[in-house]
Amino acid sequence: MKGTYDTYRIVNSTELRAQVAKILDSNSFRGSKRCSDFLRFVVEETCEGREDLLKERSLGVAVFGRAPDYDTNQDPVVRNTAGQVRKRLAQYYYEPGHEGELRIDLPPGSYVPEWRALDAASETPAPPPAKSPRWWIAALFLVSVAGVAIWGWQNKANALDLFWAPLLDQRGPIVVCIGQGHTYKLSGDWDSLFDRGAGFEGRSSVPLGEVTPAFDRYVGLTDARALARLSGLFAHYDRQIEVRGGRSTTLADLRGKPAVLIGAFNNSWTLSLTGELRFYFEEDAPNRLETVRDRQHPDNLAWKVRSDLPSSQVAEDYAIVTRVFNPTTEQAIVVAAGIRGGGTAAAGEFLTNAGYLEQALKNAPQNWQRHNVQFVLTTRLIGGTPGPARVLAAHYW
Repeated sequence: MKGTYDTYRIVNSTELRAQVAKILDSNSFRGSKRCSDFLRFVVEETCEGREDLLKERSLGVAVFGRAPDYDTNQDPVVRNTAGQVRKRLAQYYYEPGHEGELRIDLPPGSYVPEWRALDAASETPAPPPAKSPRWWIAALFLVSVAGVAIWGWQNKANALDLFWAPLLDQRGPIVVCIGQGHTYKLSGDWDSLFDRGAGFEGRSSVPLGEVTPAFDRYVGLTDARALARLSGLFAHYDRQIEVRGGRSTTLADLRGKPAVLIGAFNNSWTLSLTGELRFYFEEDAPNRLETVRDRQHPDNLAWKVRSDLPSSQVAEDYAIVTRVFNPTTEQAIVVAAGIRGGGTAAAGEFLTNAGYLEQALKNAPQNWQRHNVQFVLTTRLIGGTPGPARVLAAHYW
């Protein structure tokens, strides 16, 4: 049978299918329907002797419902999923308790699975250890420490896999919509004045004709930091993104596409698409406040920032992280948004740091990955630079 090795015992199809079912029921695969469907299909086809048909285009059609003539270069769903399956299989077999199980692999560059199981009768006791020089003992210690570190990273990475699965499991690029504030450009000789450090010296006003709105041309540095972190995350998952400015984004750009929204008061899409949720942003203009509000506790007014303070003087910021299926776009969206830029940057770090996300989900309900999720975060700032985010509240529904 294709997929077995001569040095191991023969595996029958019943045993193989039972192992596949066990793998798919594990934490490594339970959160990804796309990866589960892919692994189940390629193993079944190989069992039936149809491994010659396991090509990229045929898999795209059979597993993911693509048209027979779809462009595999523009839609690398098969390649991306195969990479995720390899990663999840490695994670499954690395976890304690799976060492002696029938092993299923998907070799790089191939969509034909291979499997093997040790013949217990052929196993021989290991010889007694010889005396080792001290450098070898040190090397073994370092390897064991590295193994513990890798095991911990893989477990943490699983939280990222589960959180981002509703977006990663969709076809096509992920739209990243970044907020854009009220930015103006001064024409005339103003640029040279500021370059010389003169600024507004000797001038009491700026002629209106020399002020040009540039709302759609610039983004804030803190929002750009969040974008950079998220871009790195999607590159890790081998997913393409489509970056759009909030002011030039239309509903047509978002509808039917997985999306990430960066920023709150500088991104109208965040305010409009998440404004009805439990945690939301609200501006209190008369009191010069920008706040995070909680519909279940409307008397809570603690999560606020003065809107008239320069960013360098804001000591604490608040943010909302949201993952929700949105009925308007008919797709899953993730929001990383702070009251000010420091909060947005902290939210971006929270969403891309396996350790932070794992800690936040410690008390999450069972099967949380199938629910909508909101977190309220806070972060301390020094000179406008945020520290680690801390979770103040969480909501699952």
